[in-house]
Amino acid sequence: MDPVLEQLEAEMGDQIHFAKLNVDDNQELAEQYHVLSIPSLVVFENGVAKEKVTGIFPKDKLKTYLNKKLAEASQTA
Repeated sequence: MDPVLEQLEAEMGDQIHFAKLNVDDNQELAEQYHVLSIPSLVVFENGVAKEKVTGIFPKDKLKTYLNKKLAEASQTA
C-alpha cells in the first residue's frame, strides 16, 4: 500500500493528511482503533475516527473512496 498512499498523498495532500503507524510498535493504538489485520486505513475527521477499511485497494478505487469521504465531510461542515 505504501506506493499507492504515496501517490495519493502527492495528489491529494492539500486535502487529506496521510500518516502511517507500525502496529507492532504501537499495539495500544492498534487495539484502540480495532486494527486486527493489515493493511488497515482509519479515516479521521476533525481528530475523530469515523471508519476503518481493511485490505489492499487499487489506487483509483481508494481515490474514489477518499473523494467520497471528502464530499461527505464538506456537506456536514
